[in-house]
Amino acid sequence: MAGRWRKLLEEESEHQWLAIGLFFIFAFIGGVVIEGTSTLTGVDLGAGDAGHDGNRVLDIVYFDNEGSVSSQLTHMYIPGQGHFLYSQDTSDSLDMIYQPSEYDKGDEIRFMNEMSDDRAMLSIASNQLVEITLNEQIAYINVNTSDEFMIDDYQENGGPNSAMIVTQEDDGTSTIRALSYYVASPPMVNSNSVNWDNIVHLSQDKWVATGTIANTQSSGGSPASPNVRTTIGIIEWQGNLSVSPVLISLTTGEEGQIHNTFSTGNSQVIVAANTGAYQIKSDGSINYLDLPSQSAVTDSDGKTWFIGQKDTTSIASFDDGIIDIKEFAKPIPIEIEVAEYEGGMIFMHGMDDNSAFEVMTIDLTVQGSIEDGRGFLNFAFLTIFSIIFVVMGWTVLDRYRNY
Repeated sequence: MAGRWRKLLEEESEHQWLAIGLFFIFAFIGGVVIEGTSTLTGVDLGAGDAGHDGNRVLDIVYFDNEGSVSSQLTHMYIPGQGHFLYSQDTSDSLDMIYQPSEYDKGDEIRFMNEMSDDRAMLSIASNQLVEITLNEQIAYINVNTSDEFMIDDYQENGGPNSAMIVTQEDDGTSTIRALSYYVASPPMVNSNSVNWDNIVHLSQDKWVATGTIANTQSSGGSPASPNVRTTIGIIEWQGNLSVSPVLISLTTGEEGQIHNTFSTGNSQVIVAANTGAYQIKSDGSINYLDLPSQSAVTDSDGKTWFIGQKDTTSIASFDDGIIDIKEFAKPIPIEIEVAEYEGGMIFMHGMDDNSAFEVMTIDLTVQGSIEDGRGFLNFAFLTIFSIIFVVMGWTVLDRYRNY
């Protein structure tokens, strides 16, 4: 048997240098091709049959739209006409909820947030929430309280039995209240002169609120025009409506602007700003991330995507402490105002150089798939070399049998 293998190897040695040469040529060409396919795929521009095509989107909720650009609930503004709130499925029909010619309340929308079970919550009047569902049912919910306030944000912890609201009180101060089935607690008393904007659930009894605070002590600041700094607060509430939420820690950041605050679904909150980002963990600890952005979204896997300004050539993602930078084939063509994630897609709404409003989308489902250039090369490599190895093995076995 040893003699057979020796004779076979002697014959095949004449072809070894040819095989090695072909291998290095293939490796070189493969490296060039892989470098050419290293940019992010699945990027597209255009609103398709969406009702907001060519118009400014102020806020949007996509619900579970299976990656369609056609929205489910959109707050849109048209110059010279006014504010519109409408719902749309994948068809061409629009169902108007607020419009200037009829029930003109669109310009009074203070926020619009997506909830679980295909619901959206917004507010247009003091002490009142508006719930809109995917099947276009509308409920006007009055908050049970003896006080008077406007509602600037609303978020739930699993449902309306445990929720928080950011309020502008009748005396002009900003504070936070807890809600349980729309019954309000007393206001948080230690707001430390912060103008609160948003609040999201962190873990168990903890919430994260973000806002701004005037700082007259910084260089260049004055009582007449103080510098405004970003602020992150950790709020604790034990579930008792007779007790106010308590601010247990306050962190003051840079003189920037927070544009997104959201839970990633794994007892973690990400705060994104144009000066950087912050990761708040379940124990309330805060880590600074050197990821300045124009907008940000979190996907269904808990990964956060940080989107830059117009003409930015890359997008950054953050997941489990790892930052990954992906390059675009072309720079971002719009100045992004609103970004949302749904159904494996990132939707970015903004204005281009010609003052036209556009939608840019990134299909995250094609990353690494056969539709992706890198995924196709991997598939081709595995397929071709599987065939080659099978043929080589068959040839070796056949020749071995002939000796």
